Amino acid sequence: MDMTPVANCNMSSCAYNSSAMCHTRAINVGYHAECNTYVHAGATGGINEVTGGIGACMAADCKFNNRLECTASGIEVSGHQGHADCLKFADRDALES
Repeated sequence: MDMTPVANCNMSSCAYNSSAMCHTRAINVGYHAECNTYVHAGATGGINEVTGGIGACMAADCKFNNRLECTASGIEVSGHQGHADCLKFADRDALES
């Protein structure tokens, strides 16, 4: 199983972001679909030749979460209320109602 890629990230203030792409090997998505790998720093991090993927997803309520692995074809990360969020999050329960 390949890691789900971070297809786009508009968090330009993140140390791993360059040209709207994530350049760390893997991000972790937290319980509330936030990017726990977001680093607001003046220093540049990551590896330019690497495109980020989802290492672990702890958003248990997301329909794409299967045993802490993201099964989406790709995600986008964007700012939401002052932090970075996974825009692909889809509430498992809301879709079943």
